[in-house]
Formats: sequence, structure tokens, C-alpha cells
Amino acid sequence: MLRPGKILMKALAAAATNLSDARESFRPCEPPTPGLHAAYIPNVFVHTHQNQRVRFYDDLIRQKIVLINCLSIRDEASCSNIETVAQVQPLIGEALGRNVFIYSITTDPEHDTAAALRTLAEKYQARNGWLFLTGASADLQLLRQRLFIHSGGQDCSMHLIRYGNEAVGLWGGVPARSTPESIAQRLSWVMPGDRPSGPPKRGGPPPLAVEG
Repeated sequence: MLRPGKILMKALAAAATNLSDARESFRPCEPPTPGLHAAYIPNVFVHTHQNQRVRFYDDLIRQKIVLINCLSIRDEASCSNIETVAQVQPLIGEALGRNVFIYSITTDPEHDTAAALRTLAEKYQARNGWLFLTGASADLQLLRQRLFIHSGGQDCSMHLIRYGNEAVGLWGGVPARSTPESIAQRLSWVMPGDRPSGPPKRGGPPPLAVEG
């Protein structure tokens, strides 16, 4: 039979062990490791056509395969490009909304509100995984500058669709007037799985200028 003193000592030892375990459980979480392009792609706040406020890099780009284009509801040419993007959706298939995402960024945030973009999304039957984005004018301009303006200053935001796999650092561009099949093929070049024979052939736009 244990003496009272030994019982107390065992109880105190157990309490100390439990306290140590509790401290381990409540250690502050380690901050997430910065993504591959965290220093280059702006992490500005944007608003989706679903009325969600999200960070562009952390929430929409990091560790994802993406297709990005720009639009203006009042620009007929860009709306034609949206129709092409809509036809890419079935070619992506079930991967859309899982590991592949489409982002359409307005160049006219004063007019293209979240509500107006929601109407546009409904018109083109945007599926889960395709978001229309608006936000502060200066923030959207910064996104365009980093993603669509070449080092020479040429703005290709209304004529180019960006595609990329952020997790592995593969980026490219395809003309917005390309066929849906051509756009889907370019996107497949940065997706996991079997690669087509021979190196990808990029016509025109350079890769993402991540050097700053």
C-alpha cells in the first residue's frame, strides 16, 4: 500500500506531465512557408463575383494551376474572349475547381462591380472554379503590371491569357483569340501527368518575369 506522501508525489508528477503535454499542444502555429512567387505576385485583396473578399496570391494562386485573363464588360472584344474561356471549361473537366482554377480580372472596377460580374458569370455559365474578380483600381493595375505587362512596357492584358502551375514555377501565355482546344492544350503542359512528346512550343509571350 502506498503511503500518502508517495501518492502525492505521483499525483504531482502526473500533473507536471499533463502540463507539459498541454504546453506542447498549445504551441503557436508555425507561419506558413512563403510560396514560390510570393515576392512577385501581389497579395492584394480582391472581391469575387460571389461577394467574397480574398487575397490574390495566398488564396487564389499559391499551390494551384491557374488560367488568368482580363476583361471589361463594356469591351466587346474581351467579352468575346470570355466566351472562349467558357468553352475551355468542359475541356478541363472535373479538374476545374479541384486543382485547376480560372480567374477573370476586370480592368474597369468602377463599372464592373461584384454584382455586375455575377450577372456575367451567370450569362456564361461559369462553373465552380471560375471566379470573376474586381477590387481597388490601384491593386488591379498592379496585378496587370506583374502578370501582363512585358519588360518593354507593352500591356497585353486584353490580348493574352496567362496559365501557370505556381507550385512548380511553370508559367506561359497564349493569345486570347486562340481556340478553346489550343488554350486547354497549353494548360495541359503545366499539369501533372504525361507530357506530350517534344518540348512545348511557345509563340510570342515570354514566361512570367519573376525576376522582378
